[in-house]
Amino acid sequence: MLFSVVMWNFLQWIDSVKQSSLQPAGQLSGTETNPRWAHAAAEAAEEFAAYDCSGHGSVLLDTVPTNGEIVCECHACFTGPSCAESVPDCLAQIDSGDPVMYEYYWKQNAEAGTLVTPPWYRMSYREGMNMGTGCTLALEKQIRTLHKMVGNAAADGKILLVSSGSSPLLLSIMQALSYQKQASYSAVAAAPFYELYRRQTDYFGDNRFAWGGDAKLFAQDPGNAGKDAMEFVTYPNNPDFRTRQPTLNGSHAHIIYDFAYYWPHMSAITREFDEDIMTFTLSKVTGHAGTRIGWGLFKDPSLAALVQMMLVTNSLGVSHDAQARATQLLRAVTSTYLKDNGPVPFALPAAQYAKEGRIFHYGRAVLERRYKWLEQIFAASDRFSFLKHDPEYCAFFGQTLEPSPAYAWVYCNRKEDEDCYNLFLNAGISLYRGSAYGVTDRHVRFSLLKRDSDYEVMEKYLLKLVAA
Repeated sequence: MLFSVVMWNFLQWIDSVKQSSLQPAGQLSGTETNPRWAHAAAEAAEEFAAYDCSGHGSVLLDTVPTNGEIVCECHACFTGPSCAESVPDCLAQIDSGDPVMYEYYWKQNAEAGTLVTPPWYRMSYREGMNMGTGCTLALEKQIRTLHKMVGNAAADGKILLVSSGSSPLLLSIMQALSYQKQASYSAVAAAPFYELYRRQTDYFGDNRFAWGGDAKLFAQDPGNAGKDAMEFVTYPNNPDFRTRQPTLNGSHAHIIYDFAYYWPHMSAITREFDEDIMTFTLSKVTGHAGTRIGWGLFKDPSLAALVQMMLVTNSLGVSHDAQARATQLLRAVTSTYLKDNGPVPFALPAAQYAKEGRIFHYGRAVLERRYKWLEQIFAASDRFSFLKHDPEYCAFFGQTLEPSPAYAWVYCNRKEDEDCYNLFLNAGISLYRGSAYGVTDRHVRFSLLKRDSDYEVMEKYLLKLVAA
């Protein structure tokens, strides 16, 4: 009931802001549309996509010409009009979780993932959208279909909210929890933890919520007994990709599950989660980080209403265009798998799965290969400790599989290597340092989500460092 009342009052306020005193004088005539209106745009998109750029760049619809000529946008460590030249002594950037490894997949599945939108597409703030959830009906249907197909989270019966990426959703959840209970909360996460949790809390926190540090230390402090707290649980964890359970429990603890990586290409699907608060992001499903779509599943209608109010107050909703693109991408993801009669075993090379339109098989093949490659390199030296993961049975694939994490977690063993980050940086490899995740700088995180060319650049530096 509270969900309906809060959203009704809120939407009435939005209407009062949006209503214009100008009334239409009458219907316009002569609005017939050229039946081939998309033809020129489609031709232009295909023309730009045909640029090869030596396999190390691309030309896109919004690529800015240089001196009136179309010039390729080059990937890292490549340059020249057609990206054919390697940049000497280029820094290998293996730091960010930017999932550009999926570019190859979508070039093989261009038709399935392409969306053509007319310039009058959903110009309204609200038409075609459930303002109570911020989600278009089409996207909501695809998200629920995806979860049911994968089996990673129980979506039926829960309220689904959409946001511009999962980051603002996480912040809105913190704000809503503190507002709902009218209490001051400590936000915690077990180290190593995703740095955004701490950064958002420090930047936006007020007298309602503040960063409480490592969840394990927070729980051990007798002074925190009975205090209201919210714990972020990333499953599997970023940066080390371990799977773990919440540290806190009891009526004063609210657990926020971040399932950004709990998908079949990065993690074994071991069970279907049915938690109070669960968040997800499109970026780690399809690779489209720039589309900025995240979503959450909520059991409590009153909490969902407050979260949505925070989201809409901040941005007046999520882009229709972004939601339309996400809908088409998820439709492309699910369409192939929904035709199967049961799990399709994982056994073929990544390129074959890309041709078949099986993104979870493709992603797993790429990540498993990269993880094994790194593991073998570090096995040749006792200077570093490489965190190993065990094979697990995955219900989605119907078989036991080798690990395929999105990140590798490495520790520098030597006494003189206290600053592991700078050790690798001086060797030509940019990584993320351990202190960003609440642990010592003897730790570094390798991203496995970049392009193949990034790892080709890194290989010579890494082999030299490991051999030293």
